[in-house]
Amino acid sequence: MANPNKSRSCVVLAGANAARRVRDEGLNQSMVSTLVGASGGPKWLSISQLDRVLIGEFFRDRSRPIATLGSSIGSFRNMCYATANPMEALEVLEYGYINQTYASERPTPAEITSKGEEILLRVLGEQGAAQVASNPVWRSHFVTVRGRGPLASEKKALLAPALLASALANAVSRRSLQAFWDRVVFHAGDAPAVGFRNLSTVNTPLNPENVCPAVLASGSIPLVMAGVPTPSGAPAGNYRDGGITDYHFDLGFEHPEGLVLYPHFFPYMVPGWFDKSLRWRWVRGGAMDNVILVAPSPSWVAKLPYGKIPDRDDFVKLSTEERLKYWNAVTEAGKRVAEDFFEMWQTGAIANELIEVGSDEEPHRLAMSA
Repeated sequence: MANPNKSRSCVVLAGANAARRVRDEGLNQSMVSTLVGASGGPKWLSISQLDRVLIGEFFRDRSRPIATLGSSIGSFRNMCYATANPMEALEVLEYGYINQTYASERPTPAEITSKGEEILLRVLGEQGAAQVASNPVWRSHFVTVRGRGPLASEKKALLAPALLASALANAVSRRSLQAFWDRVVFHAGDAPAVGFRNLSTVNTPLNPENVCPAVLASGSIPLVMAGVPTPSGAPAGNYRDGGITDYHFDLGFEHPEGLVLYPHFFPYMVPGWFDKSLRWRWVRGGAMDNVILVAPSPSWVAKLPYGKIPDRDDFVKLSTEERLKYWNAVTEAGKRVAEDFFEMWQTGAIANELIEVGSDEEPHRLAMSA
């Protein structure tokens, strides 16, 4: 077991093979073949500064292809990486996301969806969608789901009970989700670089016309946002949040040879949206063999306003003024998270400070005890 610096604002967890390689070779971008981004909405603000260090420093001058895999806000973030000016794109995304406001305290799903599309279009500008679809280095994979039967409806009376039915079925077996949802992955390139072993999956190539709709759909939470009608080139249907099947991902996917770098806002992974309370489903160390996970440390989170990272409830529990002050404070504090990762990487301290996760161990417990 390594001896992590308890004063650090971030923790680095790694599976056995990933830990061995970092200790033997140091951490460098050439060993990373895949970048993962989880669902989580405003939680992303805790690591938005880390994104800047990764794209601006760690992956600077990257020339070898790298697969990015994301759902919901993870798709929003990864989309930025694949634009011609990713730093500017991340800044526009962060500003637009923080400063979204609505005329009423209870905006409709259509209003929230419209605001999300507005933010994405501002990030992409005139050429961004084409850049993302054709980027030869940053090979994007945006996860969405297509609802079956009543799950394709926008009527709450039909959608709500169907959501409950899929949640109950999922509690019995995660594989039952495929009776309710089709996972649809929009990918750059002629063929996907990432393949899923669980649940049926439809792969659809990205093009300039479907980049924005695909990313918007990837974050369209049922009942909170409206579904997105069939994006260009995709099977007909109503598309929604990829977090339903792949909230933090169960890591059961095939990816290019190399390590997976996972900048995450939690030191643990919940496979699907309905698995949040199913602790036995959470990812254990065995699935992390080739994964390096970087997350804010529990001690850093404890020092934030309200002692937590942002979430969607802030829109309801806080006034607009309180929310803006809080979210801006978190993004500012996130500079410490980014700086600590940068220092560990640059000095080589990461080899001694990473926490190796055994095959049966829970990453969360190790991070909390670090």
